Amino acid sequence: MKLADIAAYVTDRISSSEISLFEYVTTDSLLQNKRGRDIAQNLPPVPCSLTKYHKGDVLVSNIRPYLKKVWLADTDGGCSNDVLVFRAMEDHSHNFLYAVLLNDSFFEYAMQGAKGSKMPRGDKDQIMRYEIPTFSLSEENVGKLVVDIMAKINLNRQINDNLPMLDRSSAMAKVRHAA
Repeated sequence: MKLADIAAYVTDRISSSEISLFEYVTTDSLLQNKRGRDIAQNLPPVPCSLTKYHKGDVLVSNIRPYLKKVWLADTDGGCSNDVLVFRAMEDHSHNFLYAVLLNDSFFEYAMQGAKGSKMPRGDKDQIMRYEIPTFSLSEENVGKLVVDIMAKINLNRQINDNLPMLDRSSAMAKVRHAA
C-alpha cells in the first residue's frame, strides 16, 4: 500500500486575515525531530492565501525533510505553502496516518526525491508513492498507540524543559527561608 492509498494533500485555502497567530503554522514553527509545533512568531505581513488545515490533519515541513518536522493538528488553521498538509481518506485513521509519517523511513524516503542542495524540498509526487510499512495491528490500534506514546514523550519533554526553572525556584526558596 502506498501513502496515496490512505491520504491526500489538502488544497483548501484560507486567507491569513481569517486566522490568529495560534492557528498559523510555518516551517519555522514546526519543531525538529518530530517534536510537534510551537506558536508562530508572526502572521504574514500582508494578507495572503494559506493552505487550510483541520484538526486531525498531519502537517509536515517540505523544506529540509531531514529535520523531521511533523505535527498532528489539534486545531483548525492555516499554514504556509512550504508545509504539506495530509488528510486521511475516508475509512482510514488520521492517527495511523500520523504514525506512518512519524516513521524515520518516511523522512529518508522524502530526502531521496528532494530537490535543491541548500534548502532541499521533497517531491510531492514521489512522497505520495511512499510504501507504507505493514503492521500486525489494525490502523486504529497502531495510530492510537503511537499518539499515546508521543503524548507521553511530549509531556516528559515539557517536564524536562522546566526542570532548570524548578531547581532555581527551589534554591531561591531555600535562600529566602534561611534568611
